[in-house]
Amino acid sequence: MMIEFEKYRPLTFEVVERKGLGHPDTLADGISEAISMELSRSYLEEFGEILHHNVDKVLITAGRVEVEFGGGRVLEPPTVIVGGRATPPAGEDLEGLIARVASDHLKRSLANLLEHRIDARVRGGSPELVSLMRRGANDTSIGVGFAPLNPTEELVLELEERVRMVRGVGEDTKVMAVRIRDRLNLVVAAAIVSKFVSSMEEYREVKERVRETIATAADAEVAVNAADGGNNIFLTLTGSSIEMGDDGATGRGNRGSGLITPMRPMSIEAIAGKNPVNHVGKIYNVVAGRAAAEIAELDGVEEAYVTLVSRIGAPLTEPLLRAVEIRGDERPDGGAERRIEEIVDRHLQGIGDLVEDFVAGRLRVC
Repeated sequence: MMIEFEKYRPLTFEVVERKGLGHPDTLADGISEAISMELSRSYLEEFGEILHHNVDKVLITAGRVEVEFGGGRVLEPPTVIVGGRATPPAGEDLEGLIARVASDHLKRSLANLLEHRIDARVRGGSPELVSLMRRGANDTSIGVGFAPLNPTEELVLELEERVRMVRGVGEDTKVMAVRIRDRLNLVVAAAIVSKFVSSMEEYREVKERVRETIATAADAEVAVNAADGGNNIFLTLTGSSIEMGDDGATGRGNRGSGLITPMRPMSIEAIAGKNPVNHVGKIYNVVAGRAAAEIAELDGVEEAYVTLVSRIGAPLTEPLLRAVEIRGDERPDGGAERRIEEIVDRHLQGIGDLVEDFVAGRLRVC
């Protein structure tokens, strides 16, 4: 194992982003993961084990609407295209299962989306990858985790729910935080639902309530729906830009931390939708995050970063690379390094115990 030490120095500037529940990319991630969870439950019930699948290729193509204060109408509903590979379950048609689960997720996530289409294009996997299911890693991939979250990161996570709780705001939100030394700028996008506002004045009142809500939580310069100009405003029929403004794709949104953190080491791997048994693109990101969180609790450690790299076909407990970077005031002694190695190895050995948590939806993937 590689263990590197660096003197801890707070960043002069940082950028942190969170795409909210109804953002097109978050919706795509959520649909991918929901389908994987349902497939896993079906496989366990029918076969006693989780079979090969990866449904991490969801694309949402935006529809078209006419929207006005007080309402509007759908001209063309958004379409969810589900790609990937899966073993067909015995108890339910695969396309039917995908359509049911994807629709349920959209209904849970978007209170005002009444129309959509599902296009299921999932097929069986290649024999080579199917054969790896019980033998080793499904891919050569990278998992990265860090801990703890800093104050800006915690704030951005918290703000999404605060913004969505403002009456009139839909589920499609985005928070971008830019901190330069002690100065914090927050740029917030909040889809405002047309049925809740009857005029431009009421629209502006909702925006002001969003700004005031943020101001109670943060000492920052705040911009809400900064692209608004004249009659071109973020007014939506459904509460999400998938109605007309934006498409979504699995893996383009939040990382396993729930955030997009370009100042931190990150994997660009899509976590959602991959099988929880041997797809390291999912598993290693969660394991790295959990190991980093435990290492960060050690005396003298201000920040911990864990990187794991798999080799296709090799046991998941034997990564090609195990690397830890710790930051603090002083380099830890040999005893602390042994504890760090023990922590990483314990989390790798416990990979099998994560399957139940993945299937139950207890682990954050977006």
